[in-house]
Amino acid sequence: MKPLVVALLLLAANTSAQTGPQPRKQSIISELRAGKYGSAQNLLEQALKESPRDASLWTLRGFALSHLGKQKAALTAYKQAIEIAPTYLPALEGAAQIEYSTSDPHASALLKKILAIRPDDETSHAMLGALAFEHGDCKTATKEFRQSGQLIHSRVKPLEEYGSCLVRLRRPADAVPIFQRLQDLQPENNDARYNLGLVQLLAKHYQDAIATLAPLASKTPANADSLDLLGEAYEAAMDTPKAVATLRQAIVTDPDVPRYYLDFADLCMAHAAYQVGIDMVNAGLKRLPRSAQLYLARGILYIELGKYDQSDRDFAEAERLDPHLRYGGTVQGLAALQQNNLPHAEKIIRARLQKTPDDAFLHYLLGETLTKEGASAGSARFKEAFQSAQKAVQLQPDFARARDLLGRLLLEEGKTTEAIRQSRLAFQQDPTDQTALYHLILALRKGGRKSEILPLAKKLAKLREQARLKKAAEHKYALIEVHPAKKSEH
Repeated sequence: MKPLVVALLLLAANTSAQTGPQPRKQSIISELRAGKYGSAQNLLEQALKESPRDASLWTLRGFALSHLGKQKAALTAYKQAIEIAPTYLPALEGAAQIEYSTSDPHASALLKKILAIRPDDETSHAMLGALAFEHGDCKTATKEFRQSGQLIHSRVKPLEEYGSCLVRLRRPADAVPIFQRLQDLQPENNDARYNLGLVQLLAKHYQDAIATLAPLASKTPANADSLDLLGEAYEAAMDTPKAVATLRQAIVTDPDVPRYYLDFADLCMAHAAYQVGIDMVNAGLKRLPRSAQLYLARGILYIELGKYDQSDRDFAEAERLDPHLRYGGTVQGLAALQQNNLPHAEKIIRARLQKTPDDAFLHYLLGETLTKEGASAGSARFKEAFQSAQKAVQLQPDFARARDLLGRLLLEEGKTTEAIRQSRLAFQQDPTDQTALYHLILALRKGGRKSEILPLAKKLAKLREQARLKKAAEHKYALIEVHPAKKSEH
């Protein structure tokens, strides 16, 4: 950021805050303009003896000391001027600049005082935005950056902070033009292009993301991260053959990155090509035999093939390699739940909760398991299921499946109004969740709110049709294992 002391010398020479003799002050200003800060400082000491309540002299002293590298003394001088004249802008700006440069939290208060006097000061807004970003307050940061107008339009750092905050606030569509501007400012910067592609993908601008990332993928050597992200964009745009080819290329380009194998496995999951996914993960494990994530991924794929013994072995190995792996025991419990082996699922989930008591998904799974085991309203196990669902929502408020479970339990308990609220929130958090919508309809029907049901029933029918078309599209392309001697088929 540029210094805030704009036209400081002119302001100091022509302001109601001054009381000192004009000839002496003009001499001081002349020295400052000539860059003779030491000489100006000597003159200021004499002038302040004669006029100790002159805010403009104290401000000039702060200006001189700052240019002599004496920031602490300069700040003291500016604050003395502010004490004499609390709304004196040059002193407020000088003090704010010093405090801002050292990330002093007091800078915010000074900047807000400046904005109270001059609400459209773009520099103050930009600086408040940067300070808010440093303190992790993205809501304030985005507000201030927006009010900084064109000031940050050509400045990379504040634009990056602005765009980053928009993404953190889950506003990727608003972040796209910010990252587009960053890419325009740095046309040869691969990171800027990658970030733009990522934000376009988050905003569901799939074709734009493909156009942005394709030049990175065609470079020699290719950028594996860009290939991986481009593969995701192709799949989102329902171009599975290109997604497969691009993800394979990412793996070939950098075969020692587990994430690329994991993303390929996810693609195979989406298209029910479980064995192909296992084969690719096996290739990854040959190079990365200590990757807990790859064992976890293979264990999940084995579940889909009904090979529960193999999946248990993989989950156990994943947890041995990385006891803190987030979903090891969680998925193991889910596998037991899928087999309808409810006592085993409950045992696994409870053991895992002993290690990670703040895992929202585990609390949800325990509630779901207890419910499937037949916990009836009023029983101790029903109460525990309810508390588990509540805990999951408390730990992760945007966890739609946990809210849906909570809504179901509330409905079963006869608390219809609250059940409607939780089911509505679950559907709002995931507008594609047919189950949450169905439970909302049931709760509304039980609550006698029939007028709301018809439009929701139509929406449910539309979601079912969309899901059918999506499933058909996902299975349009069969992913088959390709052996080296064979020509690739997709």
